[in-house]
Formats: sequence, C-alpha cells, structure tokens
Amino acid sequence: MKRTITDEASLNFKNNLSNVNWAPVLASCNANQPNLAYDLFTKIIKSTYDEAFPLRPTRISKKITFHQPWMTQGLLNSIKKKEKLYIKYIKNPTIDNKTIFTNYRNKYKLIRKKLEQSYYASEFIKYHNNIKKTRQVIRSIVKTENKKTLINEINIDGNVIKDPVLMAEQFNSYFTGLAKSLAAKIPSPKRTFHEYLPQSSVDSFALIPTSPEELISINKTLKSTHSSGPDDLNPYLLSPVMDLLAKPLAEVINCSLINGEVPMEIKIAKVLPIHKQGIKSEVSNYRPISILPFFSKLFERVIYDRLFSYIKQKNILYPFQHGFQPGHSTSMSLLDIQDKISMAMDNNEYSIGIFLDLAKAFDTVDHRILLAKLECYGVRGIALNWFKSYLDERYQQVMCNGRLSNLQLIEFGVPQGSILGPLLFLLYINDLPNSSSILHYILFADDSNVFLSHASYNQLIELVNIELESASDWFKANKLSLNLSKTNYIIFRSNKKQIPNNNNELIIDNINIPQVSTSKFLGVYIDEHLKWKKHITEICKKITKNIGIIKRISYLLPTDVLTNLYYTLIYPYLTYCNLIWTSTYDTHLLRLKTLQKRL
Repeated sequence: MKRTITDEASLNFKNNLSNVNWAPVLASCNANQPNLAYDLFTKIIKSTYDEAFPLRPTRISKKITFHQPWMTQGLLNSIKKKEKLYIKYIKNPTIDNKTIFTNYRNKYKLIRKKLEQSYYASEFIKYHNNIKKTRQVIRSIVKTENKKTLINEINIDGNVIKDPVLMAEQFNSYFTGLAKSLAAKIPSPKRTFHEYLPQSSVDSFALIPTSPEELISINKTLKSTHSSGPDDLNPYLLSPVMDLLAKPLAEVINCSLINGEVPMEIKIAKVLPIHKQGIKSEVSNYRPISILPFFSKLFERVIYDRLFSYIKQKNILYPFQHGFQPGHSTSMSLLDIQDKISMAMDNNEYSIGIFLDLAKAFDTVDHRILLAKLECYGVRGIALNWFKSYLDERYQQVMCNGRLSNLQLIEFGVPQGSILGPLLFLLYINDLPNSSSILHYILFADDSNVFLSHASYNQLIELVNIELESASDWFKANKLSLNLSKTNYIIFRSNKKQIPNNNNELIIDNINIPQVSTSKFLGVYIDEHLKWKKHITEICKKITKNIGIIKRISYLLPTDVLTNLYYTLIYPYLTYCNLIWTSTYDTHLLRLKTLQKRL
C-alpha cells in the first residue's frame, strides 16, 4: 500500500484543514484533559490526511527501467542501430560500411557523454547540501553496491530467525532490555547520588504557556524529513500547513503544561535497527534509530526553550561541558585539553589524560535519579510532574523489513531521537565533577575526559588512582556503566621528558587501565607529545580515497560541480577542529598541502 501524494492532493489537504471544526479539541482542553485533547486533535488530522492522501495498492510498473539512470529510450534505439551497422560492416567489410558505422558510433558516443554529463551535473547540484545523497550518486557512477537495508536473518542463542515479525520482536526485546541488564551488573556504591549533588536551588522553573506564533516559528527551524513516526503522518506534508494547526495545537500544549501531563501518543517511538559493524546476524551489532511523532518535536521544543533559558540564566551547567549547547563545539573541548597539556609541559610537569568510555550512557539513565536532580536544580511542582509524565510509560516498537513488533515499555534512558533528551542527559551528568576536588573534567555530553598534572610521576599516578575511586563510585551511584575495555589513558609530556621505568598502573575497580600513546577523542587523534602526526595521517588516508573518487568521475562533471564535490568530500576533513591540530610542524602538514595541490 502506498499513499498518493501530488500537488493537487496537498492543496486539497490544506483546503480541508482550513474548514475543520476544532471545537471538540478546545472543549477537552477546557476540561483539563490533555490526553483526550491530543487524541481528538490527531484523529481529526488523520481523517483529513487519509482523505487527501489515500492508501492504494501499488501496481507493478510495466515501464522499462534502465540500469543506467541517464539512459533514454531514444539513446537505446541508437544503440540498437549502432549494433546493426556494426553487424552489417562485419558481414560486408567495405570502406563505405566502415565509414557509416564509424561516423554513427562517434556521434552516438558524443551524445551519450553529453547526456551522462548533464544528468550527473544536475543530480550533484540538486543534492549539494546533502552528503548522504551525494555519496549515493557517486556510488551509482563508480558502480559500488549500496548497503542492503533488509535483514536476512538473526541468531538468538543458536536459533536462526528469518521471519520479519519475530526478528522485530527480538530486536525490541534486546533494545529495551539492554539498559536493565547493564544496571543489574553495577555494584553497590559507597555513597548515594544525593551526596554528589549541589545544594538545592532556591529558584524554581516555570512552565510559561506557548502561542500559535511561537509554534509557527519553531516549525520553521525543524529539519524537513519524510520519516513518519508511529502515527504514520509525514512531517514533510504537515510542516507547510502548520499555520492552520498552530492554534489548536497551542491549546493542547498549554493544557499539557497546566496539568503536568504528557499525551500518551507522543511517547510512542518507532525504532529502525541499523547495522553498525560485525556479523549481521548478531542483534548486538545493530544501533536503534528512533523516530518520534512529528508533533512531539513541537511539544518538546517548547519545553526545551524554557528549560535551557532557565539553565543558562542560573548558570547550572558545568562550564567545561561543551556538548549539545548553542555556542559550544568539539573544538572548544579539544582547546581546553590542549591548554591543560601545554600548560603542564611549560611547567615541566607530567599530565595524565584519562578517556572514559560509558556503555550506552543515554539509554541507561535512571528516571528516578534524573527527576531528583531536576528537583534539586529547581524543577518542582507541576513542572516536575510534567517531566515525570514525559519519562513514564514510554513505549517503542521496532520495524524490521517493513513489519512492526508489539509495543514494549522503556524503563530507562532519555528518549532517543528527542529534542529534550540531550539536555536532560547534560543535567544528569552535570554533577560528575563534584566527585573530585583535584581532577579536571572536560565533557562533551557522555564523552568524559579527566586531567591532572604533577611534577612527580609517581605522585601523579598515586593521586589519580585515589581520585578515580571517587569517580567510579559516582558512576555506580548514578547507575552508569563504565566500559573499561575501551577506557584508556595517555601520559602527556615533552619529547625530552622520559617516563620512569616502574610498574605504576592506573586502576579502576581492580582493573588495570591500558596506557596508549594516541587516543581518539571527538574525532581527533590526540598523541602524547601533541604532534598530531597520527591525526594528520588518518586525514590523509580519507582525503586520498576521496581524491581517487573525484578523479574517477571528473570526466563527467563541469568544474563548478567538481568544486562543490571538493567542499563536500575534502574540505570538511581539512577544517574540522583545525584550530587545534594545525599547530604542529610544517613538515607534518606538507602531506596535506601536497594532496590539496594534487586535487
């Protein structure tokens, strides 16, 4: 079944919405029933939506499809004529037959090349702001296979499952149960999470009502997408008619804020399992991509703007937390790291950088602890009830090969794919630096980095080991799991400063943390002497590969399109955090300059 979407249908949808009677929705809002109000609101929209864009059975097209996307029927006829002329020449190899065939062949090649160039030039111009689509076009030129989205089978305890519905159920059970299994393995802490929190705020967060004008403004900032959530409403079709929906939706949202209750329908997510790496039949090798209803984003954005404004005004967030905030970036985290290390080198000190890795950090957030932290920061009363309602009774269903699983309850974590989720996680991890008075934390959401410097290597190791016990206890108290197999540390120092030859080790929970000379943090390889040689080598590999791709397809494209490809495939690698790693020797940067000239 497929919806019929045309310009005429979109116009009908808009006209029908303009004549809708929203009285039942407004009556439910006046009766303080946000759940019923939202159900009626979406029911009216779905009815109008289904009428304008009806589901119809798809038919198998008898239209000829070509392997090459630029091929036309006329060009195909020319190929057949060229083949006939060639056969005629082979059977009767006269000079006239050869001349006729050669001229026709050359003319065909010229037309084919122009047609191919015109097609791909228009495709690259069309997708110049979309890296994913650009790569798909490149794959179609260089004849590389697209990754298959269908999942053939999965292996559960030695049993091979191929039925899409059963696979969807198994994925859903795995995704919803993972956080619970991780939490069960966490040992009991020495201190409770309350002991790490700051003194409770005397200020209180207020839920200010929204307006239709605000919703229209928010809608303009949302990314345009065709991905429908569990409500099967295409955001691409709803966004243009927001001016007709803003007034009743504002009433529904305000009813939700006044009563501290979040409608059930916006708490249901559709999840797609996407293969990351490794064996495709193992469910652990898949990442869940969550799609929420379109209107949930407008609900959340209203709350986000108010909560973030309150947080900024009261200076609640840790100053060295650079994740998911306007005006902050990965460059700022890396600059903080570089400043700390450089200062220690200037003082002729050793410095340790510990790169902590958390297992499924966003998915394992404990709701009870999060609500307690929100209350500590000033979210109380009806506002706290709203967040409790937002986190409670959330459900998800997995779609596998076009088939949906049943709904399963999500007991842990901030909602994936949501607008509020990242900000709530920042508040959840905000008191981590309170676990130590001497360690310096540099955070980018769940990417945690710990620094300490000292003139004595032995004392530095001893101090860090003592402080890591407190840090580990904070993670236990907050039900977050350290992934010690991916956690490592670097001893930063100048070239001339040697590490004493002893057996000192960093230990967390009786497990030795491996020392490395280079570690990847926020996409940049940091080395023990801040030479950035490893990072530049990795950039060179990626740029060399992309130069080869551009060279293979350059014969098809004009210069302006090739220039756009440069800014899509090469330029981002040269500019990402280059404020940090370009402070190295000119000889290290020479390879990048050579590649730039080659391109």
